[in-house]
Amino acid sequence: MNRIGTPFSPALAALVAACSQQSSGAVPGAAQTKESTVTQEASDRPVRQLPFAHGRTFATLDDYLAHLRDYAGPVGQPWYRKVGTDSYELVTTRAPAGEPEIFTREQLMRRFGFSR
Repeated sequence: MNRIGTPFSPALAALVAACSQQSSGAVPGAAQTKESTVTQEASDRPVRQLPFAHGRTFATLDDYLAHLRDYAGPVGQPWYRKVGTDSYELVTTRAPAGEPEIFTREQLMRRFGFSR
């Protein structure tokens, strides 16, 4: 029995313990910042550990930006809206404090470690 007098399941305890352990290679939440970047070792390797990627890897910046638009944006996480041929606006749920943040494709590629 546990502290509140209900039967205690060892299987449940094992499941909770397994789920609470950090995966090998996982980046703690505090380390995933707006400025975190990952450098690719080779141009054909996907980029890993991107902010708000939810564990996915991406071969191209376009794939990553589409993921942010489709999955991060609807739940209130930042994403980038295309506003010109080579310009993207950072979209957040916070009220803008001034001018919108605009980035070029090249800036985003460098920021997130993409080569294409």
